[in-house]
Amino acid sequence: MTETVWTFDWGSIRGEVAALGGMLGPVWFTLPSGRDVQPFAVAPWSDDPPGKRDALPPILRQLRGEFPCVPFGVSDTRTDLPDHWMGGVDLTSPPVDEFAHGYSANACWHLVDQTHTAITIAIDYPRGHVVERVRRRISHDGDLRLRIDLQIEMRQSAALPIGLHPIFALPTQVGAAHLSIPSLQSVRSFPMPVDASSQFMPDQTAELLTQIPTQEGATVDVTQLPLAIETEELLAVSLTEGRVRMSDAFNSYAVALSWNIEVFPQCLLWISNRGRKAYPWNGRFCAIGIEPIAAAFDLGVAHSANSYGPLSQSGTITQAQLLSDEPFNTSYWIQLSPL
Repeated sequence: MTETVWTFDWGSIRGEVAALGGMLGPVWFTLPSGRDVQPFAVAPWSDDPPGKRDALPPILRQLRGEFPCVPFGVSDTRTDLPDHWMGGVDLTSPPVDEFAHGYSANACWHLVDQTHTAITIAIDYPRGHVVERVRRRISHDGDLRLRIDLQIEMRQSAALPIGLHPIFALPTQVGAAHLSIPSLQSVRSFPMPVDASSQFMPDQTAELLTQIPTQEGATVDVTQLPLAIETEELLAVSLTEGRVRMSDAFNSYAVALSWNIEVFPQCLLWISNRGRKAYPWNGRFCAIGIEPIAAAFDLGVAHSANSYGPLSQSGTITQAQLLSDEPFNTSYWIQLSPL
């Protein structure tokens, strides 16, 4: 079956939007020097035979670029977390959505409108889902800047974890990219090892990205990427301004993501550093997800709704209040610049 992809060419920015998951990417930015830069990660298995990829969850079949997650996180409530993460979790509620990172990240969107400076797509959720429709408009907002407007329409008012999911490519040279989060307040590691390859100490809090504790008693500097170790990690960053910048010294560019911190009060860092070995990863995926969220990590609806969870107890907002009579709207930006 032919996969639907919409293309756009706005002069200094040209790229693709896939119907599956509404995923933006790849995108080529033309620098003033005339050199093209493509900052987004594109899964290396995207060119595998369709029959092989069809066995994967839809979100993984052509994983790339940037997309919204409504709701954000896994569908089934995890029960293997430490006790202080499980206290207060409602295990009787049925899943809101059967897909990891929501229906919008796993089903096909449709084209609403396309002009010489913008493309608008939307997805209608299944009947019975509390979400009715998600819509996004991707537009040219300056020579090397994209603006993305996200709208969520609800059938019923509900509190849900939501998030954005930009995934950026990393250079092949260890430490050649630098991650900068000037307003960082603290960083927390995932409550359990993310994968068999994970090396960070779970359920720890640090004040700096340069001092993330490992299970062996050392520390790792995650501002210098890719890491020298093969690992799979998730870090939740508390910050006061919605801005993260990554500079790639080897490829001589920087990419900055900015958003409304009142909407997404945390940023999840997904460090996929060749750790996962099973198909489709095969130890070949090296990228960073810089993901603004209103959620408890990617633990899904029940954990995000738990007012007794460690994040909620620390005062962190872990879900968005979405109303049936008022569409949710927010905007965010991706800016490229030469080094």
